Amino acid sequence: MISTRFTELVGCSKAIMLAPMAGVSGGNLAAAVTRGGGFAFIVAGHAKDSDAEAFDAEVEIMKTTEKRRFGIGFIGHSSMAGGDLKRIEAILDRHQPLAAQFFAPPILPDGSNVKLCKDKGVLVFAQVGSVEEARQALNCGVDCIIAQGREAGGHGLRSELGTGTLPLATRVVDLAHEISPQTVVLAAGGITDGRGLAAALSLGCDGIVLGTRLWASHEALGDPSGTKREALLNSDSDDVLRTRTFDTLQYVDNPTAWPNPYDSVGALKNKTTAEWHGKEDELEKIMQNSGDTTLSIYREANLAGDVTRACVLAGEGVGNVCRLHSAEDIVRVIEEEAVAEIRRINSLIKRT
Repeated sequence: MISTRFTELVGCSKAIMLAPMAGVSGGNLAAAVTRGGGFAFIVAGHAKDSDAEAFDAEVEIMKTTEKRRFGIGFIGHSSMAGGDLKRIEAILDRHQPLAAQFFAPPILPDGSNVKLCKDKGVLVFAQVGSVEEARQALNCGVDCIIAQGREAGGHGLRSELGTGTLPLATRVVDLAHEISPQTVVLAAGGITDGRGLAAALSLGCDGIVLGTRLWASHEALGDPSGTKREALLNSDSDDVLRTRTFDTLQYVDNPTAWPNPYDSVGALKNKTTAEWHGKEDELEKIMQNSGDTTLSIYREANLAGDVTRACVLAGEGVGNVCRLHSAEDIVRVIEEEAVAEIRRINSLIKRT
């Protein structure tokens, strides 16, 4: 067993965490990861009142496996809009999770979201995509920082602002030692197997966060037709692009649209990105024309599960995702792979 400060912090046996992925990380997936020995987050996302019933149902599924040893993930710009923490406080009071994760942004300017959680005995996880975000989170006294590189799938900082997983995680580890030595650091972005866990540990991280790898599992929510996960299995790292194209289409006149600089996603390339990546400003203008069909074509593709045009979120580690498994088995195998890799590396050291 690999024991780290992360496993000690949350009381799990594997240094592996399930990312709170909107539409994916529900109760069954969280429970499977937990049974495998990892630590899991269920996504509250925007924390909208209209989503409360469905979200509560997912938490109750998780609680059949663990009453409190799980986390809840919040999207910062919407769940904490205007500094209002009432909805977050209500969710924490209702479900009493062990941890809360915040992202985009991870910390309010006054640090009030961190204080709220601390006052309630809830651990605070902050997902950051830059050194500056990490510095702010460390100065606010968070319990864990997730260093998410631009290789990650899903939302993150725009490519020109973010940093790769390896250099970002390394720098965040160094910053944590300087500012807040007790803070746990996890690496995220492009990690899909035990080699990635071993690499993260060698950088000084305390564990890893998995997104894409656990979306390709039997317990994940979403994708009822199965076409998106099938696309993951048939894709390679070269097929992934960080782009603003899908947000430009997805969030037209949407009050919870992701703001700059968090309005880009790691996703599979397709006809939509071939036409519009790098031309998002032009796309916005075209969609204002009443006779334009670009938006309707995209929406129909999403509904039909047509991956040649629909958004398929994926990180750059997708090339190592070749088949669907139970999330419980994925977590266990990744730790076994990491142990084997660490032993292999140790064998390279020779006496002279």
